[in-house]
Amino acid sequence: MMRYFTFTLVPLADRYFHPSLANARQHQNLTLEQMKYINLFEDDTGVVLLGGRGSEAAAEEVLQASEDVVDWELIPGDDGFYVYIHFVGREPAVGLLKLLDEYRLVLELPLRFTSEGYLRVTVIGSDDNIQQALRNVPETIDAQATQMGEYNPDDERAIAGLTERQREVLEAAVEMGYYEVPRQATYEEIAEACDCTVGTVGEHLNRIESQIIHSAMD
Repeated sequence: MMRYFTFTLVPLADRYFHPSLANARQHQNLTLEQMKYINLFEDDTGVVLLGGRGSEAAAEEVLQASEDVVDWELIPGDDGFYVYIHFVGREPAVGLLKLLDEYRLVLELPLRFTSEGYLRVTVIGSDDNIQQALRNVPETIDAQATQMGEYNPDDERAIAGLTERQREVLEAAVEMGYYEVPRQATYEEIAEACDCTVGTVGEHLNRIESQIIHSAMD
């Protein structure tokens, strides 16, 4: 039986996933949002397509200064930008990517960065292989489980149709405790975290909740 396993990768101590990502994360004018594609080659270099928001000039500055970036190209978008990067593999990124091949796991893309800079990841494979892979995650990474179940390719989970901005608002609302009882966050606090207006937060959450409710009733 094929299973899916969703978890959050949390870097421990001072080690991040990769030096170039650490530099981008620490820049006050950049926000990493998603990883639309990533692949590791036999020579332990790889390519990645990142989506982010903020200053394109700051992104170029970070890329030019990184010794671990072989080549790159910045692609402007309607809401943010994408960056194609050919990178030199570093731990723990290499160790994590090699687990996919070793245990024959499929990585569901895109991967999404949380507001803290962690990575939300879903892998698909046999239950035994997923469990073995998790036992061999590099020691500098904590894999925190959030969801698991039987994988059905035809079963699109309710949030699959959300836009990137809607996902960001929903993620902030969940992490800040908006859906807890009693409620731990307000529209104003979520708006500040997402750098948008209170009205935008209300509009997004209303649409998200409506979409999830209708999905559950289908």
